[in-house]
Amino acid sequence: MHNNMKKKKILYVDTCHDVAGGQRSLIALLEKIGDEIEFAILIDRDNRQYRNELLKSGINEAKICYIDSKPMSSRILGGVSLIFKTFIKSKNYSIVHCNTFYDGLFAMPSFRIRGKKTVFRARCGIELSDHGFVDNIIYNLSSVVLANSEYVKSTFVRVSNSLSKVKVIYNPLDLKFLRESEGECSNKTDGDNNYVIAVIGAITEVKNQMEVLKAFALMSDNSVKLRFIGEPRSSEKDKDYYKEVQRYTQKHNLQDRVEFTGFISDVRDQLQDVNLVCVPSDREPLGRVIFETQLYEIPILASNSGGNVELIEDNHTGYLYELGNIEQLSEKLQLVKNDHARVIASARSFIISRFSPEQTYLAELNLYSDLIK
Repeated sequence: MHNNMKKKKILYVDTCHDVAGGQRSLIALLEKIGDEIEFAILIDRDNRQYRNELLKSGINEAKICYIDSKPMSSRILGGVSLIFKTFIKSKNYSIVHCNTFYDGLFAMPSFRIRGKKTVFRARCGIELSDHGFVDNIIYNLSSVVLANSEYVKSTFVRVSNSLSKVKVIYNPLDLKFLRESEGECSNKTDGDNNYVIAVIGAITEVKNQMEVLKAFALMSDNSVKLRFIGEPRSSEKDKDYYKEVQRYTQKHNLQDRVEFTGFISDVRDQLQDVNLVCVPSDREPLGRVIFETQLYEIPILASNSGGNVELIEDNHTGYLYELGNIEQLSEKLQLVKNDHARVIASARSFIISRFSPEQTYLAELNLYSDLIK
């Protein structure tokens, strides 16, 4: 069906120094379409976690290219290096697909100079990131902006009255969560009648882990445990936030009820005994955590913020609470002990339908074809 795509040569640029939702989404995409296109992916040479995750997903090492995106601790020098590197590579590729604002700013001009096409993957609402004039530059350099939710698309009204350049294509579904869920993940309480609430993702202020921790501290039920799955990103701000979360845990004597797992390559390893996943993010664009957890047949409690409301209908496909309302969140965390069979079934059906291959990775393949025409 897509043999003609063999001629489409795509350079993916993602020099993020961490492995978070954006990187996992790109890996999932390449797993799906890697055989349909000719591609290379350019990453930061020091991001060994990213390299390992790419290799683990089956991507040939020959397709991975490296760059020092911060020579002499300078992101500006790294940007200049990225301009030259991508300019050289732009001779051999029809499209550049950039996964971060930094990459878009420094890699897309190289392709535009040669008259090639540029794709910018918008994974967060620009009202939240607010890079100022950089957002306008990114928008104008892009042949197309891919938003991963209607919420993210809507934020681009800040740079353009017309949103015709912005296309919504949801993140590709990782079907290994679906396969694993069929009869293998029971999520029952253990012999001690403990219940586990998990918060999954990079520990960073926008993910809002402190809110769920404060709500959890209001719960006196010692049979309920809280598990943070993830680690802070490499920025000092995120590291400080992580320390703040840990200090709060100690100050309120929650060490016996709160667990920090650190980085987990395959999050399913930490979900076997989880009864509820909480997503307290502030303006989450469209959390992979939500739909992959729903596939895994674990109920979701999320803030009514950003793209969360595109994935969750309260009391039907999951549960919502008012962002910032710690008392309400604390009350709803008690849902961990409820029977969620109806919600789990509704969520699973909704996710499989909404994120079918035809609406995700095949849409991206078709987009590449349209750009080249």
